[in-house]
Amino acid sequence: MSGLEVRLRKTFTGRKRSKFAVDVEFAVPAGVTVIFGPSGSGKTTILQCIAGLVNATSGHISIDGEPLFDSAKKLNMPAQLRHVGYVFQDLALFPHMTAAQNVAFGIRVNGNIRKQLVFDALEKFRIAHLSTHRPNEISGGERQRVALARTLVTHPRLLLLDEPFSALDDALKQEIIADLKKWLTRNNIPVVFVTHDRSEARALGERVLLLHEGKIVGEDSAGNL
Repeated sequence: MSGLEVRLRKTFTGRKRSKFAVDVEFAVPAGVTVIFGPSGSGKTTILQCIAGLVNATSGHISIDGEPLFDSAKKLNMPAQLRHVGYVFQDLALFPHMTAAQNVAFGIRVNGNIRKQLVFDALEKFRIAHLSTHRPNEISGGERQRVALARTLVTHPRLLLLDEPFSALDDALKQEIIADLKKWLTRNNIPVVFVTHDRSEARALGERVLLLHEGKIVGEDSAGNL
């Protein structure tokens, strides 16, 4: 099957969350699927397991039929080999690097090709004029655009978005979502976008999975939220 397939269970053994577990099964075709739920419902845990940043307790995760994780077969592909793009809620930009250097970080080619890829990515998100600026020298919205450009310049086969727009005002949020939509129309890949904000889900999402206490309790279209 093309797209992302997820069947995972993640249990927590610490005293604070000893009774909590994420236990989900879903598939994500090309396009934007929203996982919508309140804080603490397990949204970020799901993304981290898909990306390979956290090990699921059991289950199976695959992209386009290629297994990334399979507990029964003791298979766990390292995160850096999964070719998955992840935009974190705190953006995780390198503070000592310029915008261009941040975007170039994940590119595996050198020379003029590398420079052109960086310029094209910055241009698509309308921040080419900020290429020499560091994160502390630009606005929150501009940092958001740098984070998206850095993630998408490598053309990942799957994009994970962990509430990256939550700190932005509505007008700026809509601008960046519009730019991201343009990129997605040219690059038809599965996207998993987690949020607890209904307006964000309606603006970017097509299909919504409702998450509550670690379990998917329903599915709907974004327009019905």
